[in-house]
Amino acid sequence: MSNLPEHVEKQIEKIVSSEGLELVHIDYHRQGRGFLLRVDIDKEGGVTLEDCEGISRQVSAFLDVEDVVPGEYELQVSSPGLDRKFYRQSDYEKFVGRLVRVKTSKPVRGLHVIVGRLKEYDGQNIVVSDPAVKKDPDYRIPLDVVKEARLEVEI
Repeated sequence: MSNLPEHVEKQIEKIVSSEGLELVHIDYHRQGRGFLLRVDIDKEGGVTLEDCEGISRQVSAFLDVEDVVPGEYELQVSSPGLDRKFYRQSDYEKFVGRLVRVKTSKPVRGLHVIVGRLKEYDGQNIVVSDPAVKKDPDYRIPLDVVKEARLEVEI
C-alpha cells in the first residue's frame, strides 16, 4: 500500500476495521519538509466526519506512542471520494454493475480509456460494457494492462 513498515500498515488496518470501516488505501510520501500520511476509509453508505475524526485520533495516538514516522508528518483521514480508485482485485468484485473509467497501458480495440459498466471480473480480465457502442459494446480488458481503474461519478 505504501512505504510504511508493514507492521504499521497492519496496525492502521486493525484500527480501521475495529470501527467497522474498510481501509481503502494508505499513501505515505514526502511533502515539503515533512511527510504526508493519508488514510482513505470507507463503509457502506459512505463515511462521516465523525468516522474520519475517530480514526484520525486513534491512528495519531498509535503513531505518537510507537514513534514510527520519522520527523514531522501530517495525518489526513478521509473518504476515497465518489470517483474511488481501485487498489485491490476485490474492488473489481465489489463494484460489478457500476460505471467505471479504465485507463490501459496498451490499447484495447484502439482505446486507452474506456468508460462503461463493469460487467464482469474473472480474476484475470474485466469486461466493461459501453452502451454508446451499438455493435459489440463489451470490452474485455486483461488486468495486466490496466494502469488505473476508478468509479465514474453517476449523475
